[in-house]
Amino acid sequence: MSRTLDEQLTDTADGVDLSFVIPMYNEEDIAREAVERAVKAGKNWGRSFEVLAVDDGSTDSTARVLAELRATTPEFRWVQLRPNCGQPASSKAGMIAARGAMVCVLDADMQTPPEEVSRLVAALEHAGPEVAAVFGVTSTRKRDDPTRLLVGQAVFYFLETRFGRHPIPHGASSFFVMRQDVARRLGHLTFTKGNVGAIMAALGLEMRTVTYVKPKSYRDDSRLGLRGHVEEAVGSLALTGVLSRFGLVGGVLAGLAGARTVSRAARTAAAVTAAVSLGSVVAAARFNRRSLQVATKALPIFEGEAAAPEQI
Repeated sequence: MSRTLDEQLTDTADGVDLSFVIPMYNEEDIAREAVERAVKAGKNWGRSFEVLAVDDGSTDSTARVLAELRATTPEFRWVQLRPNCGQPASSKAGMIAARGAMVCVLDADMQTPPEEVSRLVAALEHAGPEVAAVFGVTSTRKRDDPTRLLVGQAVFYFLETRFGRHPIPHGASSFFVMRQDVARRLGHLTFTKGNVGAIMAALGLEMRTVTYVKPKSYRDDSRLGLRGHVEEAVGSLALTGVLSRFGLVGGVLAGLAGARTVSRAARTAAAVTAAVSLGSVVAAARFNRRSLQVATKALPIFEGEAAAPEQI
């Protein structure tokens, strides 16, 4: 049987220079290739590394594939969340369980190529100690993402640039290399919405970026889906202060409009608008406080075992 992750053991175990973390959910068709590519990239890099997969309570054969890889690949480890906890939790679990002095998070669909990680590592090592992470970013000109996603991201970064109190570097979201202490800090926070770049911006952590060419996804569309992208964007806009500023400005303008109108219906509409706008400011502040709190309940992380020889 697998055992609950012992964080003290993780801290004192033989450390490595870099951990490749790959969150997975029902990835039986791609898990082996994703791990093997990360292992190859680590060997080409030439320094000590580990590849850590996080199985987020998969219901297919992902766990069996990972157990087989654990038995045959010395550089590979895996942990499991039980039950399924969602993509943010699986990324945080990897940050907690990683043993590397630097931690990189990759997507299992190979849109964040492990072959590019060495460039992010070099940029982080050449940056000053005040830089907490380097993100891999790509321009929209070199991407084949759905039009709705590209338009949504353009609107998102327009709002961030114009109204954010804690600006995110353009394109900084979920492909990054960060220092271990920062990874552990983020791993123990309670956030479930918003991308990692927004979380770091809200914490006042300094970031850098490196551009890369984003390859075509293994799948036809993102598993996050339209709703997931919208929720992540709204959470990020709250974390960086955009929603608070919009709510405050909207509340003030509605109040002024109501004060100047003689129509009772218009005054009522203005009052309702002002109340809703100012309520959004309060809601965003509460969301931020909850997201940036240290979790009081540990994630259900279990160490994954190797398959027995007769099972391979």
